[in-house]
Amino acid sequence: MIILKNIKKKYDKQEVLKGVSLEVATGCVQALLGANGAGKSTLIKILSCILKRNGGGIEIDSEQISLDSYEYRRKVGYVFDQPIYIEKFSAREYLEFVAEMYELPKQDYKPRIEELLAFMELPIDNKKWIEDYSKGMKAKVSLAAALIHQPKYLILDEPFDGVDFVSVQKICKLFRSMASKGACILITSHQYDIIAEVCDRFALLKEGEIKFNLTMSELENQAVLHGFGEDKNPVKAYLESLMSNSQKNEISFL
Repeated sequence: MIILKNIKKKYDKQEVLKGVSLEVATGCVQALLGANGAGKSTLIKILSCILKRNGGGIEIDSEQISLDSYEYRRKVGYVFDQPIYIEKFSAREYLEFVAEMYELPKQDYKPRIEELLAFMELPIDNKKWIEDYSKGMKAKVSLAAALIHQPKYLILDEPFDGVDFVSVQKICKLFRSMASKGACILITSHQYDIIAEVCDRFALLKEGEIKFNLTMSELENQAVLHGFGEDKNPVKAYLESLMSNSQKNEISFL
């Protein structure tokens, strides 16, 4: 389980996160929603311990996490909104590098890399560098690197950006399979149709706080309650209204 308790972050005088609390249960695929600039990527970086928080606490597997925590990282796979690659490596070379960073035994990571290259439909040779890959291929390299050590936790910031439809479907199926075996997955994405399919719960980050964390069924009820029942996609229309700062709709029971 991932537990965020009253996370705060301030840049100069601007308070971006005002006290974010969220629990992501074992076996759950959790969506983190919010408009551009809501603080989603900031929260992901804090959770990943690459950005210092100004207050609050983080627990993963009941362990208190700080910038100095390292052992827990072996349990976690990350994709950031602006991934950093070794541009003059091939996908295979980069995955080998990441596996070595995790200190995985070569006899374990070699077949794992072959599996991931095939699954993500990435080049199996070293003839083309990452810098020459398409945006979608680079995104799949990031996902493969996040999965190389078979993590219990995934923290993913816009992981599907540029990825083709067929690959997205395969990856979502993999995430569901991982969750069914006890993985804990947190995803931010602007691609509603994807997260609606793969996620169990949907948290909205707005004005520096989590406004709700609901199931799809609960969101559907809220959409109807707030007058979106006749829309082609009531939940999507409802969420868009909330993220556009519409005054029409507040969560009725929070």
